[in-house]
Amino acid sequence: MPRHRLHLDSRSPSIIVPLTGRDLAELEAQVDALVAADDGYRSAAEAGTPRNGASTDTDSDTDSWAGRSPGRLVDVVEWRVDLFEPFTAGAGGDPAPAVEALERLSTLLPGVPILATFRTRGEGGGAEISPTTYVAMVEALSSTGAAAAVDVEYLHPLAADSIAAAHHHRVAVVASTHDFAATPPAEEIVSRLAAMEDAGADVAKIAVTPRSAADVVALLSATEERHRAARIPLITMSMGGLGAVTRLGGGPFGSSATFATVGAASAPGQLPAVGVRRVLELLSGGSAPRE
Repeated sequence: MPRHRLHLDSRSPSIIVPLTGRDLAELEAQVDALVAADDGYRSAAEAGTPRNGASTDTDSDTDSWAGRSPGRLVDVVEWRVDLFEPFTAGAGGDPAPAVEALERLSTLLPGVPILATFRTRGEGGGAEISPTTYVAMVEALSSTGAAAAVDVEYLHPLAADSIAAAHHHRVAVVASTHDFAATPPAEEIVSRLAAMEDAGADVAKIAVTPRSAADVVALLSATEERHRAARIPLITMSMGGLGAVTRLGGGPFGSSATFATVGAASAPGQLPAVGVRRVLELLSGGSAPRE
């Protein structure tokens, strides 16, 4: 049973910040920086002139970190498990070090929803494990209760088993697929997002690489089309500088979250969280409430 839930709403997209530390010391340093940035941003919002009429009231319910506290910089933290040294060093796929680190992160970030992600090399990740070990990893991370959600690669050969393993522990699944070479046609993007929902995902995520402005438009158009029929939240983005607009303005098209940085990025084109938050507030006319 997860300790926290993932709350995503395209009417007020969440900011997800990646943690990419190679070991516990680096992770703890990144957490310190994240907490300091978040506290600083919130303090500025409370002490200064409210931006665009934003309320400065805070919600004391720590389970509601994700989007329910005006002035909050970070809504969700993604831990990139594949960048952790036990796995990048090729020491095998024993999930025990990951479980220990996830529990530590949960202790350091009380009330923060954590998305646990093991990104394989085929999807742009930092490590490779066997298909059966991948399922075991998802199972182990889900069983801790420390993750609000786990990432499952939609094209993984054992994606169905991985989704079932997470759901056994009542942990949400963010199904994902990445194209680092190009942008598929809009109809293909729509099809993939629909297929992820049909496979049992709780959130469908797709990231593509644009080669032209038309590719960016295709991603946004596909997002809007699928959003009209989807029963689950979508997260979509065009990577790199050309696609940066999708990381800032995806909400009106149906994208429920964006990845932004406090320190190191985990994918091409991620922007600093402070700047992203300010743009989201401007686009919403203030700090919009989330359902």
